[in-house]
Amino acid sequence: GNKYASWSGTSMAAPHVAGVAALVWSHFPNCSNKQIREALIASAQDLGADGCDHNYGFGLVDAKGAYDFLSEKGCNFPTGDTQGGCYQCVECTSSPTSSPTVPPTTSSPTPCAGKTFHLKLKIDSYGGETSWKVTRQHNNNVNIVKSGSGYASNSVVHVEECIPNDACTFEIFDSHGDGLCCGFGRGSYQVWVDGVEKGSGGSFGSSDIVSLCSTMPTPSPTLAPFVTPTAGPTAGPTTAPSSAPTPLLTQAPAMPTAPTPNPAPIMPTTQPPSPPVSCLSIKVDISTDTYPEETDWTISDKTGNVVASGGGYTDKMTRYIQDVCLEIERIYTFSISDTYGDRICCEY
Repeated sequence: GNKYASWSGTSMAAPHVAGVAALVWSHFPNCSNKQIREALIASAQDLGADGCDHNYGFGLVDAKGAYDFLSEKGCNFPTGDTQGGCYQCVECTSSPTSSPTVPPTTSSPTPCAGKTFHLKLKIDSYGGETSWKVTRQHNNNVNIVKSGSGYASNSVVHVEECIPNDACTFEIFDSHGDGLCCGFGRGSYQVWVDGVEKGSGGSFGSSDIVSLCSTMPTPSPTLAPFVTPTAGPTAGPTTAPSSAPTPLLTQAPAMPTAPTPNPAPIMPTTQPPSPPVSCLSIKVDISTDTYPEETDWTISDKTGNVVASGGGYTDKMTRYIQDVCLEIERIYTFSISDTYGDRICCEY
């Protein structure tokens, strides 16, 4: 059977980091505990916000990175005092290389002639499945102006680009159809334009779309061709008759014409309404606790296939409501989980 489980939280992270510390220390027994600590912090893979943050600390521990750090620096470097939290190691922000090289003088960056697009991606456990693009509509054609793919699994990616003002659509794709969250990692995306957040997410199927414009641009109307009117012929002056005027001829009476039949009534072109789709409407109402990211739920059919899911919540003590349409006359199972194992209520 399936003997694997997934857990998160301090109670799981602490023994993992302690195990890596013991492994690294076994290769460098002459180092102090503070030097081992600095090696782990300096080589950690940054997660979440840049640098140390409340949710991820200094990031993901990297045993090989810590080994390489000490292989280069040895055990003869000073360490700071232990203060706790993100201030426990001031020196840890330094690079394991020697004194920094003064960067070459460069010219001022070219100002953006359009708008600044900023994307933050937290990749899940299958980075090769994720791709994205920014498009603009021009002359009824959709043109790709920026795109990206091929990211490393469980990495954090920042993209900042200058895009045209009429580039109004951001699309993100997952080739496997399970989004970025939460079955195989807790990935997510956030999109900003000129510093204003336009959208975010992570729990989607094959794709998700964010509008980058306040209003979608309307194509310019096509003007009808202008035709110069042709002037009617100008009659020349009529010379007055020299003789007595000829009496006007009386026009013969017109033959009566057959009455024009009334046209048949035109039937309305509106298509008849489509028959309603048979649907079992389900409303999933989730009220998060103080750790919203720990909560996930799924709806599966009797064969075990997941037909709907939710998760990746970001706001604490917030109510999330999601409507789901399911095929009728089928058997479904609703499952909700808390990755830390302390449920939604009531301690946290």
